[in-house]
Amino acid sequence: MGINFMGRNCGTNPKQPAPNPNPSRWELIEKKQLKNSYILLVKYLDCTNFEGVKLMVFKGQYKKPKTLDPHFRDTFNSPIARFPPTKEGWVLANIIANTL
Repeated sequence: MGINFMGRNCGTNPKQPAPNPNPSRWELIEKKQLKNSYILLVKYLDCTNFEGVKLMVFKGQYKKPKTLDPHFRDTFNSPIARFPPTKEGWVLANIIANTL
Protein backbone atom coordinates (compact mmCIF):
# COMPACT_ATOMS: atom_id res chain seq x y z
CA MET A 1 0.00 0.00 0.00
CA GLY A 2 1.04 3.61 -0.17
CA ILE A 3 -0.27 7.05 -0.72
CA ASN A 4 -1.21 7.77 -4.29
CA PHE A 5 -0.17 11.38 -4.81
CA MET A 6 -1.06 12.84 -8.19
CA GLY A 7 -1.01 9.44 -9.88
CA ARG A 8 2.34 8.33 -8.49
CA ASN A 9 2.99 5.41 -6.24
CA CYS A 10 4.97 6.91 -3.36
CA GLY A 11 7.65 4.41 -2.43
CA THR A 12 5.67 1.23 -2.02
CA ASN A 13 7.27 -2.16 -2.32
CA PRO A 14 4.85 -5.00 -3.15
CA LYS A 15 6.98 -7.48 -1.15
CA GLN A 16 6.98 -5.30 1.96
CA PRO A 17 4.26 -5.87 4.61
CA ALA A 18 1.30 -3.51 4.49
CA PRO A 19 1.09 -0.83 7.18
CA ASN A 20 -2.52 -1.83 7.95
CA PRO A 21 -3.35 -4.91 10.00
CA ASN A 22 -4.85 -7.98 8.38
CA PRO A 23 -7.72 -9.03 10.72
CA SER A 24 -7.10 -12.70 9.83
CA ARG A 25 -3.36 -12.74 10.66
CA TRP A 26 -2.77 -12.01 14.33
CA GLU A 27 -1.25 -13.56 17.44
CA LEU A 28 -2.32 -12.99 21.03
CA ILE A 29 0.53 -11.68 23.17
CA GLU A 30 -1.37 -10.96 26.37
CA LYS A 31 -4.97 -11.00 27.58
CA LYS A 32 -6.53 -9.68 30.77
CA GLN A 33 -10.15 -10.53 31.54
CA LEU A 34 -12.03 -8.23 33.89
CA LYS A 35 -15.62 -8.40 35.11
CA ASN A 36 -17.24 -6.60 32.15
CA SER A 37 -14.37 -6.11 29.76
CA TYR A 38 -11.04 -7.44 28.56
CA ILE A 39 -7.74 -6.10 27.32
CA LEU A 40 -5.81 -7.61 24.42
CA LEU A 41 -2.23 -7.06 23.38
CA VAL A 42 -2.05 -8.42 19.85
CA LYS A 43 0.59 -8.67 17.14
CA TYR A 44 -0.69 -8.32 13.57
CA LEU A 45 1.73 -10.27 11.40
CA ASP A 46 1.31 -8.08 8.29
CA CYS A 47 1.35 -4.69 10.00
CA THR A 48 4.34 -2.36 10.15
CA ASN A 49 3.43 0.46 12.55
CA PHE A 50 4.42 -0.22 16.18
CA GLU A 51 5.87 -3.47 14.79
CA GLY A 52 2.28 -4.62 14.33
CA VAL A 53 1.46 -4.60 18.06
CA LYS A 54 -1.92 -3.20 19.13
CA LEU A 55 -3.33 -2.69 22.64
CA MET A 56 -7.13 -2.71 22.74
CA VAL A 57 -10.00 -2.71 25.24
CA PHE A 58 -13.25 -4.60 24.53
CA LYS A 59 -16.59 -4.93 26.34
CA GLY A 60 -17.81 -8.32 27.54
CA GLN A 61 -16.14 -11.70 27.90
CA TYR A 62 -13.24 -12.84 25.73
CA LYS A 63 -13.92 -15.51 23.12
CA LYS A 64 -11.10 -16.01 20.63
CA PRO A 65 -12.32 -14.78 17.24
CA LYS A 66 -11.01 -16.01 13.90
CA THR A 67 -10.67 -12.43 12.74
CA LEU A 68 -9.88 -9.43 14.90
CA ASP A 69 -10.13 -5.97 13.36
CA PRO A 70 -8.46 -3.30 15.53
CA HIS A 71 -10.49 -0.52 13.92
CA PHE A 72 -13.58 0.95 15.53
CA ARG A 73 -16.66 -0.57 13.90
CA ASP A 74 -20.34 -1.07 14.70
CA THR A 75 -19.83 -4.77 15.44
CA PHE A 76 -19.97 -6.80 18.63
CA ASN A 77 -16.24 -7.55 18.62
CA SER A 78 -14.99 -4.03 17.89
CA PRO A 79 -12.60 -2.42 20.38
CA ILE A 80 -13.97 0.44 22.46
CA ALA A 81 -10.51 1.92 23.05
CA ARG A 82 -6.96 1.59 21.74
CA PHE A 83 -3.71 2.67 23.32
CA PRO A 84 -0.04 2.72 22.37
CA PRO A 85 1.53 -0.69 23.14
CA THR A 86 3.63 0.67 25.99
CA LYS A 87 3.68 0.35 29.79
CA GLU A 88 1.76 3.62 30.03
CA GLY A 89 -0.74 2.35 27.45
CA TRP A 90 -1.28 -0.81 29.52
CA VAL A 91 -1.97 1.30 32.64
CA LEU A 92 -4.46 3.48 30.75
CA ALA A 93 -6.17 0.44 29.20
CA ASN A 94 -6.62 -1.02 32.70
CA ILE A 95 -8.14 2.23 33.98
CA ILE A 96 -10.71 2.25 31.17
CA ALA A 97 -11.42 -1.50 31.36
CA ASN A 98 -11.96 -1.34 35.13
CA THR A 99 -14.61 1.39 34.76
CA LEU A 100 -16.91 -0.82 32.68
